[in-house]
Amino acid sequence: MPEGHPSTPFHAWVWLTWMTTLLLCVSLTRNPLYLVVVWLCVAVVHAAGGMGELARGSAPFPFWLSLTIVPLGALLNALTVHVGENVIVTIPGRIPLLSGVVTWEAVLYGATNGLALGIILLAFWVFNRNVSIPAFLRLLPRAFHSLAIVGSIAMTFIPSLQHQYQQIQEAQAIRGKRISGLRDQLSLLLPLLVSSLEYAFQLAEVMTARGFLVSSSPLSQRRLRLAFLGGLGFVMGGWLSRFWGLPPWVAAVLFWGALAVFGALIFLAARQAHFTAYRVVRFRRRDALAMSGTLLLALLLVLNGVHPERQFLDYTPYPALTLPPFAPWVAFLLLGILSPLMVALLPNHDSLS
Repeated sequence: MPEGHPSTPFHAWVWLTWMTTLLLCVSLTRNPLYLVVVWLCVAVVHAAGGMGELARGSAPFPFWLSLTIVPLGALLNALTVHVGENVIVTIPGRIPLLSGVVTWEAVLYGATNGLALGIILLAFWVFNRNVSIPAFLRLLPRAFHSLAIVGSIAMTFIPSLQHQYQQIQEAQAIRGKRISGLRDQLSLLLPLLVSSLEYAFQLAEVMTARGFLVSSSPLSQRRLRLAFLGGLGFVMGGWLSRFWGLPPWVAAVLFWGALAVFGALIFLAARQAHFTAYRVVRFRRRDALAMSGTLLLALLLVLNGVHPERQFLDYTPYPALTLPPFAPWVAFLLLGILSPLMVALLPNHDSLS
């Protein structure tokens, strides 16, 4: 497993479901009380999932950044959105975006948006810590193997760059050079560039040796491109039929035809992508148990999203600030985010780290 990824007792589908459920929570509600519950659940999983620094009082960067975004979001929204009845102060003049009233409604809504962004940041950090790059690539369809390779290289580039930068700093410190200002930092760019190029050449040689340059025949590639253009033609035809006044069934037939063409295209491209699984990761009973809590929560969120009224998650501080509604049973359902941690704490199970 790559450096920086602790071993996880759960299948990657568990964490993908967990991440999707969190994104649903953040997108369907702006109730600050419910978002605080979600943030606390994510922070607990963050602390237990290989991030023990939080329990010792020296939390890593994403934890503090998720908290810093909240006041920044409140300040930015309060200074740029001049809507609400409870006025704090009025900024005089004709300054673009800034002049106008600063209201408590804008402060609360900006803080809520910042809290939602902090939850997303922290959740992605937990997902990255508990899902290795090979496990993440196995989640993607084989038709997108090239995109998966490029994505894996992109995800490992920044951690590798940080590691090389630290090594260069240590080498300069051993030689007696003190790095105290911006000019000294700029002197590290050249060796960092050279080491990055060496890493790129080594990666290209390894990929070539393992057969990543082997592709399908030119005839197959030409057929796939023609099929892709045909699918785009169906989409454009269905879109233009709306403007030409054609019957609605024409657009429906064209859109369904495009869906069929793209589905066949993905199926044929997946058959041409060959791979060897050296280690088969099975979906076990404990994985299903860990996924059950988040799946139940996701199902309830989807049902709430398609409901015309969406009563128990809707909240907005505009136009007048009111107390956000809070139902204990909704907060209890949000605790389903903790289901991977709860399953990991059961007897005869390994911890998240």
